[in-house]
Order: sequence, then C-alpha cells, then structure tokens
Amino acid sequence: MGTGQTLLTIAAMMLLGAVILTTNRDINSTGETLLSTNCGLDAVSLATSVIQEADSTAFDDSTVRGVDTTLAQLTPANSLGQENNDPNDLDDFDDYNGLNGQGRLDSVTLSTGKYYLKTRVYYVANYADLGQNSSSPSWTKRLDVWVWNKDLPDTVVMHSVYSYWFFGRAGR
Repeated sequence: MGTGQTLLTIAAMMLLGAVILTTNRDINSTGETLLSTNCGLDAVSLATSVIQEADSTAFDDSTVRGVDTTLAQLTPANSLGQENNDPNDLDDFDDYNGLNGQGRLDSVTLSTGKYYLKTRVYYVANYADLGQNSSSPSWTKRLDVWVWNKDLPDTVVMHSVYSYWFFGRAGR
C-alpha cells in the first residue's frame, strides 16, 4: 500500500469517526429530550390528579354534611389546612393546604424518577384577580399545585378555583 492509499484510509477513518460521534451525540440528545418530555407529562398528570382529588371533596369542613352555612361558619383564613394530624384524612378542599396550614409537601416515585408536590390553598375575594389572597373567608378558594423533578428544567404549576354553591329547599 502506498502513501496515498494510507492517507486516504486515514482520512476515511477520520470521516467515519466524525459521523459516528455526531450520530451518538444526536441519539443522546434525543434520549434527554424524551426523558424530559416524559417527566413533564408525569408532572402534569400528578398535578391534575391532585386537583381532581381536591375538587371531589367538600368545600369546607362546615359544608361536609351538605347543609347550608354562612361565611362566619367557614374555616378562618389563617386556619386553612387539616383539622387533625392524619395526612391521609383529606375530606375537604382546604385540607390540601397541609397540616397546620403550612402547605402540603409530598413525594411520589414513578418510573421516570421521584417527584415532589407542594400544595397551598387560600381564600379568594377579588374575582377580577383570582391570584390574590384574602385574609377573610369567602365562597371561593384557590388551590396551587407545584410539581418538580430533578430531570425537569422547570417546575410545573397548576391552579384550581373552587366555589361553593348551595341550593336548598325554599321554606326550610
């Protein structure tokens, strides 16, 4: 084999190496994108599940029995949260504010990793700005849900607004 053929073989090997490196880099990038997308979908699913679970409960501890109530009977704004120390006893919407009203922090492990969830509930008084806290009870509460994972570039944040309506019988 002559010098020209050797140089041609070396150039072909370098070109093949560059193609293999580029292909591997693209495959790795695609894998990272797929993992990030799967994590994002799982985070949105978790947040949606928490919101649906909270929306299926009573508006307030005073409305659990389904009787008409007044604003004065609702849980005070600074006491939103669980009435007891059992983290599995979530019977009304503001229980998702966690124990002692400090926000609720949970973790869930799925096939795509460990996810952390934080929830917070508060009263809303200004219907033009549903993100504004109210320091007194109202007929509307808002649930904020944050979900994050080490593989997610951002935190998924979702909100739900829950209003109480009671249609009792006239003359009671």
